[in-house]
Amino acid sequence: MTTDTQSSPVLLINQSLDCGEGPVWDVHGQQLFWTDSDGDTIFSWREGAKEHSVLRKGVRAASITLHANGGLMLCGPKGFYHLQENGDVRVVAEMCDGRPIEYVNDIIADPLGRVFGGQEKFHEGEVYDPGFLYRIDLDGCASVVEEGLHISNGMAFSPDLSTFYLIDTIPRKVYAYDYHLGSGSISNRRVLLVFEQDQGLPDGMTVDREGFLWIASWFGNGVLRFDPEGRLERTIPLPAAQTSSLTFGGKELNEIFVTSAATFWISELAPRGHDYDSDRGGGVYHIKQDIVGLPEYQARV
Repeated sequence: MTTDTQSSPVLLINQSLDCGEGPVWDVHGQQLFWTDSDGDTIFSWREGAKEHSVLRKGVRAASITLHANGGLMLCGPKGFYHLQENGDVRVVAEMCDGRPIEYVNDIIADPLGRVFGGQEKFHEGEVYDPGFLYRIDLDGCASVVEEGLHISNGMAFSPDLSTFYLIDTIPRKVYAYDYHLGSGSISNRRVLLVFEQDQGLPDGMTVDREGFLWIASWFGNGVLRFDPEGRLERTIPLPAAQTSSLTFGGKELNEIFVTSAATFWISELAPRGHDYDSDRGGGVYHIKQDIVGLPEYQARV
């Protein structure tokens, strides 16, 4: 296990986004992308810049990842899309097995460029059929590879590519699956870990080079690091109560960028005694330390 030197978290981008989400680091361009999942704007920030930029306005993206042909792969309320470098939006998949694809909440590309995206099918006080996890193959064909999810969130692959991880936020569970690179299939679901109520709700996730999982905690004021067996290794507190997702970046991939959310949500799922008057967030936080992450895979659909 790495013994590292860690800087205190700092507010890198001062925003008040309802739900900052989907941070992804472009190692070639040395820049960060993220979205306001409740809004219509995608943002970017380059290493060393004093201010962030608006990459694209007028596009609803719940989450994003990189595309090998340039631009970004998006997911959102009506499916999967490719935001091309010229600003045009190409439809990738809006239907699966004759049914509309709706409410896709998070997205990740696998090592061969296929794309996984899971639905959000939860709203307090209303009853929905549980949601799906979709896989989009290189030809753009969509299939359902998992079901029964409430709010599908962070996804990641182990460094040896033997395991696929998936968060279902509402039951506070992190699932592990056997992952088959050749076919893109996942199997043998098991519960790797369950958040305690006082740890908040698990949201976005990434994996470092040692195979440890980093998870942003909504209502939890920080990020948590777990070993591959699901044991808590450390907690990094942040000033924002509603941390939503995170990614490794920087020239050495030893910097962590954490998005957060300013939206006001009172829920029985919050930790007991949660202070709703505290700073909920909305900006992007930065942590520099010695642990090294992995570059994000790029979509090729």
